[in-house]
Amino acid sequence: MTDTLAAVPTTDVNGTTLHFEMDGEEGRRCLVLHGGLGVDHVVYRRTFGPLLDIMRLVYVDHRGNGRSAPIALESVTMEQLADDAVAVADTLGFERFCVLGHSYGGFVAQELALRHGDRVEALILVATTPGQLGRDETPTGQGPPMPADLLEKLTSVPGTDAELAAGMLDLLPYYFYRLTPEITAPLLDGTVYRAALMARGFEVLAGWSSVDRLERIAAPTLLLAGRHDLFTSYPQSYRIAGRLKDAEVAVFEDSGHFPWIEEPGAFFATVHDWLGRKLAP
Repeated sequence: MTDTLAAVPTTDVNGTTLHFEMDGEEGRRCLVLHGGLGVDHVVYRRTFGPLLDIMRLVYVDHRGNGRSAPIALESVTMEQLADDAVAVADTLGFERFCVLGHSYGGFVAQELALRHGDRVEALILVATTPGQLGRDETPTGQGPPMPADLLEKLTSVPGTDAELAAGMLDLLPYYFYRLTPEITAPLLDGTVYRAALMARGFEVLAGWSSVDRLERIAAPTLLLAGRHDLFTSYPQSYRIAGRLKDAEVAVFEDSGHFPWIEEPGAFFATVHDWLGRKLAP
């Protein structure tokens, strides 16, 4: 496979057209998989600049999300999302690469590492979970439950893209521990919202779990979590790490669901240090 490094905005793969953006010219190749579903890569591209000294970052809009083409909702599965991301890597000629997944993107990243483990150099999972309970798991040890008012908001899935956009702004106080909506709302400027994809994402997640398969992941894995994350509580990172061959967990004491935005110095220093130790130059 030839490393063309051709940065094109879209690629036609697996029966759809995917949008992606690439920043950086040096360092490890890394796919960045956004959360949601129903949002896109914008907030990540706006805030992951401190990694560009060591990585070339490829921000992928999952199928049907953001600026990727509309699709039949039933084509969205965790397996397909993982295969789509690898297809973007193929388009760019990336034989091996790192994967960074946040929240829902962390689910996709785990599935990618399970389906295409020979392609993954390193796995970085931020504020995510391994999904539904495994065979030998019980509900205990999963971390604190969501606050009742947040759970109520999340169980009312927006019916339109405009409602989703407004709903995301309404959720900002829950996403961040210290930062106010006045500071964080501008980070969402330019985001393309897709309410139907959010609803489909919840359907897919209800039937997905990596728990009983995690031991098959060989890539070194770094898990990063916010101590005050109300969406994916930090014990979920330990739930994943305990089943992996090579995993480290970092918990950020003054962060919620977006630790790299609330504690950028500590977050990016942790990633730099870990990559330096785990991957040879």
